[in-house]
Amino acid sequence: MVRKKKLSPSGAQDENGDHSNAHLNLHKDELAVAGLDIGDNVFVMVRDGKIVIQDADPDTIDTDV
Repeated sequence: MVRKKKLSPSGAQDENGDHSNAHLNLHKDELAVAGLDIGDNVFVMVRDGKIVIQDADPDTIDTDV
């Protein structure tokens, strides 16, 4: 499944009006494809130009993504 998304500004702004955070809305059907549900804990990895979101179960984490 591939859907184009926008990283929306989030949180407080600095003195220049810039945000330091962004959020991404994921629909429950997108989460279901990944085996996740709303409210689940996840690990977020950022590497090699990618953002990877995985279930926070330490027994199933894949650090080679």
